[in-house]
This record gives sequence, structure tokens and C-alpha cells, in this order.
Amino acid sequence: MTNTTFSGLEMLKIAILMEEEGYDFYINGANYTKGKTKEFLLAAAGQEFIHKERFTKLFNDLSTGKEMDSTYLFDIEVTKYLKNLIENQVFDKKEQPKDAFKDLKAALTYSLKTEQLTISIYTQMYEKVSQNDVTGILSTILEEEKSHAAYFSKLLKEIVA
Repeated sequence: MTNTTFSGLEMLKIAILMEEEGYDFYINGANYTKGKTKEFLLAAAGQEFIHKERFTKLFNDLSTGKEMDSTYLFDIEVTKYLKNLIENQVFDKKEQPKDAFKDLKAALTYSLKTEQLTISIYTQMYEKVSQNDVTGILSTILEEEKSHAAYFSKLLKEIVA
């Protein structure tokens, strides 16, 4: 991430884009797998979808009454710019191992790695948000992401044992 300070609305827009990217990533993986691996990837996609919905609600709540200050965030070029800030930061399409979804262990390992990267990016964003009204929200989401990582790690340990 760059050395930019983000408004709460900008941070939420980036978070929405990250969750969309994660959802697409997991759904794509599920399309090429079956059994427990597919079930896991669909569940992970569901978590990303829930986060996106939560971020979207927060964005809408925060932008109410501030429409003039936030309309630029719906501009296609601004969305592209924000997407470029995060693209391949977590769900790296260029470096995704070919066997990332070959079995449940590989899917868990790769998913755990992406959750850890997501936590890192959200932590950086948390440190750069310029509005206090979003830090509590982001703190909650960070805790959820950390619990996902812990859950993925626990599942991984169970199947390796």
C-alpha cells in the first residue's frame, strides 16, 4: 500500500473491492474442485460475501448526508485507481500456484496465506484512516479476519495431524 491517508469512505470502498476480489477468488477455486475442498472454498466465499455486505452497509451509512463528498468514489476511474492499489496484494492472480486447490490441505494453506495478507493490508489501512469514526469498524473487521485465519490454521492442523 502507498503512504496515503484514507478517509473512512475511501477505506471502506477499498475494503469492498478487496472482499469482492476474495469472493471471486474462492468461487473460482470452488468451480474447479469437489468434495470437502469445494465445500471449504464455498464457505470461505460466503465469509467474503458477508464482509462485503457489511462494508457496503457501513459505506452507505457513513455517506448518508455526505453525498457531495463521496460521489467521486463511484467514478469508474477512481474505482480503477483504488482497485490498482490493492490488485494482487492479497489474491495474486499472477503468482497463484497451479496446485492451490488440488486438495483441502493446499486450499487451506493458500487461504490461510491470503487471510494473513488481508490482515496485514487492513492493519496498514487502519493506521492510515484519517477519520476516527471508521477505526472502530475496521478494528472489528480485523478481529473477524484474525478469527478466520485462526480457524483456517486450526483446520489445517487437524488435517495434517
